[in-house]
Amino acid sequence: MNRSPLAGVPAGSVSESTWRASLGQERHWAYQQRFPRSAAFNVPIAVLLRGPVDLDLLERALRSVVSRHESLRASFRESGGGLLARLLPPDTVPVHRHDLRRLPPAERLARLREVGSAEAARPFDLSAEPTTRAHVVILGAEETVVVVNFHHIAFDGWSSPVFFDDLDAQYRALSAGSAHPPLPRDRYVDFALWQRRRIERGVHQGQLDHWRETLASPPEALPWPEGDRDPEAPWWAGDMAWLGLPQQLVGDARTAARACGTSFFVLGLAVYQLALRRLTGRDRLAVGTPFAGRTASRWDDVVGFFVNTMVMPYVFDPQVTVGQLIRDTHRKVMLAHENQDLPYGVLLDRLAPPVEPERTPYFQTMFILQNTPAPKRSLGDATLATNKLVTGSARYDVTFSLGWRRGELALELENRPRLVGQDTAIRLARDFFGLLAAATADLTTPVGELEPLAVPLTVHRRGDLRPGVDGLFHGIIGDWRAAR
Repeated sequence: MNRSPLAGVPAGSVSESTWRASLGQERHWAYQQRFPRSAAFNVPIAVLLRGPVDLDLLERALRSVVSRHESLRASFRESGGGLLARLLPPDTVPVHRHDLRRLPPAERLARLREVGSAEAARPFDLSAEPTTRAHVVILGAEETVVVVNFHHIAFDGWSSPVFFDDLDAQYRALSAGSAHPPLPRDRYVDFALWQRRRIERGVHQGQLDHWRETLASPPEALPWPEGDRDPEAPWWAGDMAWLGLPQQLVGDARTAARACGTSFFVLGLAVYQLALRRLTGRDRLAVGTPFAGRTASRWDDVVGFFVNTMVMPYVFDPQVTVGQLIRDTHRKVMLAHENQDLPYGVLLDRLAPPVEPERTPYFQTMFILQNTPAPKRSLGDATLATNKLVTGSARYDVTFSLGWRRGELALELENRPRLVGQDTAIRLARDFFGLLAAATADLTTPVGELEPLAVPLTVHRRGDLRPGVDGLFHGIIGDWRAAR
């Protein structure tokens, strides 16, 4: 019989400053304990501020936000077979200042990259420090960079706009000497308790039955080509490349998706499955994709880890047309959406799939689409632009993440070099975009006859990225090689 994820300490809050961690947090804790040198679940973000900034008020605003969202100042410890989150005082969140104004411009940028890359690649000790760290780097009178780093155990993609909107609100309130905005009605500890109680009451039994049927025959782990692997790389190490694509292709794909009554995400997932099959030769495979996990509106304004991973199995049928594949994928995604409350960790515990050492059960590659351009934000009178930095660690064999960069949809491509060389990952990306072009050109083509079209792509790797402060978002890269 499988060990219940609810064994150990009670599900509820232990005290005002200590509570039982959520099920997703337990998985992140287990990973970090197993790979303490990995920064795979760091979420480092560069914040470029242009305009006047009161640095003292900025620091006070940062501490106010971490005070309001308890997950950002928690540490963790195991107790009685369960994981407890412990609330730390806001002033324990480190905020380091670096005044580089007296340095020559080239040295400023070099020092900025040193600060950012070191922070991005430094793993969290979740038992001894809070889940947030920050560096304020002063480049000029009206040019400031904040490197803020969260552990994924406390922060997800949805949390980012909540955090930065709250940071601006706190900064403005402090500047005006006015009352702080009201606290969110619910806290992350409420979610952790709510989630566990629903699992205990068997609310999700129907969802478990759905996934038991959907994943009854798990595919074998993907056999990546071996030619350009790096067998000396640590298991957790990661490399990153960025690919730009013609925006006309994005428009064509959206038009094709609408013609099939679905979204660009669904079309992209369908084509990604075909690209994986083309690269690996496997007719049965599975892809992971994240769902927000905030199925109740009460969690919309809470910073924390809510996201849940959905498994999308696929069986290649060469006779199916592109349009039919897209419609089939749409139904699969809608069913996953209806059954997304059951945490991935509980799914693994209950279904106990076969596990290959160091490989993710059910899937080894993640497909992500951030389909909405980032809104323009501010901090008081300063403009605020953000972009996540590169940790130098990998979460999965390949993470295929489409998102908006500088107003255009582009690809962020992460690979685990011990298993997948970067050239292999880029080959997968080229196949994806070529198949996407072919698929959108004719939805009636059987997928067994679909051949990739030539698509002009721009590829950026480590070392050939844009210089200058605006190149910061591409140029700060944590490098696992530095620790070899």
